[in-house]
Amino acid sequence: MTAPAEAPPLRPTRTRVRLVRTLVVLLATTLVVLATALGAVLSVLDAARTVRDHTTEAVLEVAAARTALGEADLAASESFRTGEAKLAGPGQDFANDLAGASQSLAKVAEANQAGAAGTGILQVVAGLVAAYSGAVGQADAHFRQPGNEVLGVADLWYASRLLHGPDGVLAQLTTLQRLERAELDHQLEDGMGPALLPWWLLVPATSVVLLAGTQWYLWRRFRRRFNLQLVGATALTVGVGVTLAVALGLQLRLDDVRARIDTVLADRQSRITAADVAGQTELATLLARHCVPAPGCGSTVANFTAQPRFAATPAGEAAIDAGTEDVLARARDAADSRGIEYLAPAFSIATLGLIAWGLSRRIDEYRYHA
Repeated sequence: MTAPAEAPPLRPTRTRVRLVRTLVVLLATTLVVLATALGAVLSVLDAARTVRDHTTEAVLEVAAARTALGEADLAASESFRTGEAKLAGPGQDFANDLAGASQSLAKVAEANQAGAAGTGILQVVAGLVAAYSGAVGQADAHFRQPGNEVLGVADLWYASRLLHGPDGVLAQLTTLQRLERAELDHQLEDGMGPALLPWWLLVPATSVVLLAGTQWYLWRRFRRRFNLQLVGATALTVGVGVTLAVALGLQLRLDDVRARIDTVLADRQSRITAADVAGQTELATLLARHCVPAPGCGSTVANFTAQPRFAATPAGEAAIDAGTEDVLARARDAADSRGIEYLAPAFSIATLGLIAWGLSRRIDEYRYHA
C-alpha cells in the first residue's frame, strides 16, 4: 500500500508578486520625493533666513560705516578750515558721524558672514578708528594753541591718512564689503534657481508617472477604473511639486533682494565718493593755507594739494534710507515660508499611507496557490 503523495508547497501568485514589487517601488520613490523636496525647501529657507538675519545687515552696515567715516573726516576738515575748531574742536557732526560709524561696525561684527577674514579686518579697523580719533583729538589740541596751527594741521593730515591711505580704514572696509557681498552670492547659489527647477521636479514627476502606470495596470488587471487611494497619492505628489515651485518663488525673491542691495550700495558709494572728494578738498585747502608755504611739509603734501578732485551729485540720504528699508522688507518677505517646509513632508507621508492602503487590499486578494 503506497503512502499518499505530499501536497505541493503553496507559492505566491504572480499577480501578488507583481503587486508587492509595485508597492515597494512606489514607497521607495515616495521616500526619495520626501528627501528631495525637504532638502530643496530647507536649502532655500536656510539661505533666506541667513540673508535676512545676517548677510543683508552685514553688507549694508559696512557701507554705512564707510559713509559715516568719510563724512566724519569731511566734518573735521571743514571745522579746521573755517576756524571753528579753535572754538568747538572737530564739531558735533564729527562726533555724531564717528559714533554712527562705531554703531555700524558693532552691527557688522555681530552679523559678519565673512568668517575669520572678516573678523580680522574688523579688528584692524577698530584699532585704526581709535588711532584716527586720537589723532584728530591731538590735532585739535595743537590747533587751538597760538603758533601751533601748522602742527595741528599736520596731525589732521596724519589722521586723514589713517582713513584714506592704501591700507587705511576705508580700504579695509571696502575689502570687507566685497567679502560680505561675495558671501551673499555664495549663499544664494546654494539654493534653488530656475535652471535647477526641472531637476528638483524630476523625482516627483517620476513618482506621478509610476502612480499613473500603476493605475493603468490595476484597471487592466481588475477592470476597475480608479483606485481612489492612488488618485489621492498622485494629487499629493503633485502638491509636493507645487511646494517646490513655491520654494523657487522664494529663491527669486532672494535674487531680487540681492539686486536691491546692489542699488543701495551704488547709492551709498556715490555719497562715499562725494564725502571723500569734499573732505580731501577741504583738507587740501587747509594745507595750502597753513603748511605749503612753511618749510618742511614736503612734496607729498604739495602733490596732494595740487590734485584735481571731482565728484558727481550723490544720492540723497532719504533715498538711501528708503532703499535700505525696502531691502530689509524684501528680505523678511523672502524668508516667510508660509509653512511650505511642513507641507512637503506632510504630503509625502500621506502619500506613503495612501499607496500602502490602496495596494494592500489588492495584494491580500492574491495569497497563495499550489
